[in-house]
Amino acid sequence: MSTLLLGLLVGLIATIIVVPRLRNWFKKIKVQQLVMRSGENGPDHAAKAGTPTMGGAGFIPVVIIGFIILAFATGANASTGWATLIAIVVFALVGAFDDSIKVFNQRDEGLRFLPKLFSQIAAALLAVAVLFLGHFDFTLDLPFNLGSINSIIVYTLFTIFWLVGWSNATNLTDGLDGLASGTAIIAYVAYLIIAFVQGDMTMVLLDALMIGALLGFLVFNHYPASIFMGDTGSLALGAGLAMNSLVLHHEWSLLLIGFVFMVETLTVMIQVTSYHFFKKRIFLMTPIHHSFEKGGLTGNTDKPWNEWKVDTFFWAVGLIAAVFYLVIFK
Repeated sequence: MSTLLLGLLVGLIATIIVVPRLRNWFKKIKVQQLVMRSGENGPDHAAKAGTPTMGGAGFIPVVIIGFIILAFATGANASTGWATLIAIVVFALVGAFDDSIKVFNQRDEGLRFLPKLFSQIAAALLAVAVLFLGHFDFTLDLPFNLGSINSIIVYTLFTIFWLVGWSNATNLTDGLDGLASGTAIIAYVAYLIIAFVQGDMTMVLLDALMIGALLGFLVFNHYPASIFMGDTGSLALGAGLAMNSLVLHHEWSLLLIGFVFMVETLTVMIQVTSYHFFKKRIFLMTPIHHSFEKGGLTGNTDKPWNEWKVDTFFWAVGLIAAVFYLVIFK
């Protein structure tokens, strides 16, 4: 319990100290949001242009440095935590490169697809290597009681797919003030509970640090946000959640614990496919949180939802899904 509280307090206090200073510095050097959806095709976010971005550079290092120090200080240094930390670090770096290109090159597109993908694959391979050195059980239990596969090759391929998929799903969710931050807090709390029950205090420490850091960041990221997390934060968050599900051997849990992230991604895929083949849009706008912003639960554009209402609704959905998993399947 002391490890949990220590992680929470260090993450929270350090982030509250670091982020406003980073935000003010980013304002000076114009590390800011360049392009926001506005006009008749989407919710009017024009007022957000110029808000500092790359806020992940404030809270992710808190988690990284805090874990390195506290893991040795408390003895909570199992390979599960170090493998997860490596994934978080590399995905944060990929996101930082992505954000930097967008900001300093004044363009919408960041890092190209192939370099980004290869970097993410490298992160997954490094994580698997650390788990291998820690004598990890590379058994993948299949859903619906279909058996299991004990193969490091299969597990590695699944890890690559899981990390790339969920990091990008979290990135898609980061479209409204506080939406990704609040949803990620709920998901990390769920995995902290699982880790605590399993007695993996290394993952308890890492998840507690992340929760504390996210709570601290949410102070500045809630609507109206004074700083955005950017890809630096969102890609790292998704990678951390994917690794939690893997190292705790609750691989398929993320389909419920990360339900909001999954729905956001599926709606984009459905919309793109429908428009490509049939020239029809299924949703008002994707990712789906923008549809709620434009037309609420009913799709009535005469009754749009403000960002607080959208955030609250999605946080509630994420909480219900996470609790459902913990109660039914844990």
